[in-house]
Amino acid sequence: MDEKIRRVIDEMIAEVSALKGQDIYLVEAAIRGGGRKIELTVDTDKGISIDICAKLSRKIRERLESDEEFEPLAGGDFDLMVSSPGLGEPIRVGRQYLRHVGRLLKVVYLDAEEEKRELTGRLVGTALDAEVPTIVLEPLVSAKKKKSAEVLPVTLCLADIVRATVEIEF
Repeated sequence: MDEKIRRVIDEMIAEVSALKGQDIYLVEAAIRGGGRKIELTVDTDKGISIDICAKLSRKIRERLESDEEFEPLAGGDFDLMVSSPGLGEPIRVGRQYLRHVGRLLKVVYLDAEEEKRELTGRLVGTALDAEVPTIVLEPLVSAKKKKSAEVLPVTLCLADIVRATVEIEF
């Protein structure tokens, strides 16, 4: 059942993308209890509105309730939540980096010795279509260090990133 529900989700994302003229993509999907609880996180390269989340939710619900293939879900006997990635939530898919270029990120990554390291820096570039997808960060440096040394951008392979979150700036 989960695979069938996932197919409907993909179809409805494509349909709403075409209707709204925005390329919506799935960040995360959790389908539990044979489809009784469906939680989706969706986004676009420019950010997603509540209107688009609501439209997508309605389309998915209509399809699941009306299709005989999903008889156990008929009558709306399931929970469906469609939302955007929240502030402070980790970046889950490489494509999300595109919309965060220019923003401050906190990244936990594995170095060459497989040790966890942490770096806070401004995302200044991405190479997501490269053979080895990477991001480029300009490290955040304290005022004392700025005077003493030149800070070079750091390139990180997406495969080495354990966790990346957008830092809120005031």
